Amino acid sequence: MVLGVDIGGSHITVASIDKNVPNQVQNIYTMKISNASSLDLILDSWIGIIEMAIDNLGNKKLKGIGIAMPGPFDYERGVFPDKGENKFVMLSNLNLKDYIIRKLNLKPSVSVRFYNDAACFGIGEAWVGELVPYNKTIAITLGTGLGATFLHKGIPVLEGKGVPPYGELYHLPFGNDIADTSFSTVWFKKRYKELTNKEITGVKELIRFEKENTITAQIFKEFSENLAIFLAPWLQSFEAEAIVIGGNISNAWVFFIEGLIQTFKKLDITIPIYKSTLRESAALIGAARLIDNDFFNEL
Repeated sequence: MVLGVDIGGSHITVASIDKNVPNQVQNIYTMKISNASSLDLILDSWIGIIEMAIDNLGNKKLKGIGIAMPGPFDYERGVFPDKGENKFVMLSNLNLKDYIIRKLNLKPSVSVRFYNDAACFGIGEAWVGELVPYNKTIAITLGTGLGATFLHKGIPVLEGKGVPPYGELYHLPFGNDIADTSFSTVWFKKRYKELTNKEITGVKELIRFEKENTITAQIFKEFSENLAIFLAPWLQSFEAEAIVIGGNISNAWVFFIEGLIQTFKKLDITIPIYKSTLRESAALIGAARLIDNDFFNEL
């Protein structure tokens, strides 16, 4: 058995995964914990929930722990950076890999490996999700930010033809801002305030209270058209065969998918666009795959 772990700015989720049937995620444990909490509270919470998952494996052997982590992070060594863009500032310079091994008293045979959370989402989708039939694909997550992964035969690609710097899109310019704020919850809140002079907490609130509102339709029309215009050059230059979309904003799929398809058609892009069915499990499954030595050596 392998533990797949997904760490975000406000949560940690751990799942038990049998590497022989990875699409059957078992025993999911999740806990809300802010990245702005104290050092001890964050670490105690993380260790506590991982330990719970290990205890509940029973007599099944633990092969490793794969952890999906947002950047910036030293994935190879398992160390938080000196400055983390206001994320996990309490953990600056902490070697999380050594800390986990020591606190859980793990044997040398149990691997602990880290990789980017958006990339783990793509890895999961390419392994057992919507992207299985394709060679060259792009996986994106729409939520508090824009996550993206370019994949070739299931392996994240960080450079080469049609691949942006570091294989990521969030830092690229779009309009008067960057993609991360143009295709995330931040943009929806900002645009709604501009049009109505009212506040919303996020997309969930927008679609719950404004289903029949023309303002909602206008906002999603702008969002879908802008997203298609932004993604189109990368889909074309990378020669992507399919794209999968996950993240919290994908829950509003019916509000933006038609606009996305129609704008893509105008730009001569007709590849399949999938909504993730693995959802939150995709990153857990992708993280679990890090424990496969052959796969990990390909990264």
